[in-house]
Amino acid sequence: MGASREEALASFHFDPAKKTVLVSGGSQGARSINRAMIGVIAHYVAHPEVQILHVTGRGDYEKTLGEIRAAGIDLAAAGNIVVRPYLYDMPQALAAADLAVFRAGALGIAELTARGVPAVLVPYPYAAANHQEQNARAMARAGAAQMILDKDLTAARLLSVLAELLHEESRLKRMGENSRALGSPQAAEEIAALV
Repeated sequence: MGASREEALASFHFDPAKKTVLVSGGSQGARSINRAMIGVIAHYVAHPEVQILHVTGRGDYEKTLGEIRAAGIDLAAAGNIVVRPYLYDMPQALAAADLAVFRAGALGIAELTARGVPAVLVPYPYAAANHQEQNARAMARAGAAQMILDKDLTAARLLSVLAELLHEESRLKRMGENSRALGSPQAAEEIAALV
């Protein structure tokens, strides 16, 4: 996870002076997150002080782009919104992020905490033994994330949480520190040393 914030932002043509939100529902994407993001994107097109990198998942990319266009949004003209079907370099995207909107699977949580990225977590409601909600609650208890249940996820709710967090610099910083404290970025080396 060695990518610098400046290099990462430059790779997405983002402004280092602006807050950056990374949105990803995992490698397959998350339809509920993609749907809520239409209203979020519409809002931030008119408020370019925030830039968004939204990873839809390959299967939902074209449908999401169609919904964005149907909402009258011209992404090419916006300049502060990037929508991609998939990212091959998630560590680079995390390096660019001031805040992330993620599912709450183990891999996503590991990536967030290794980099110390504060998050809004939307647990997948059908995960085995509801483990994603348990992960999200643990992150929220530790002060590293806020949780929105999938059934409660709307554009208005997500916008409200994003606005609250993005405008509270000290809280965002504290959440990032709490996230980093939960992480184990050297876990692979430690396990190899034990073996």
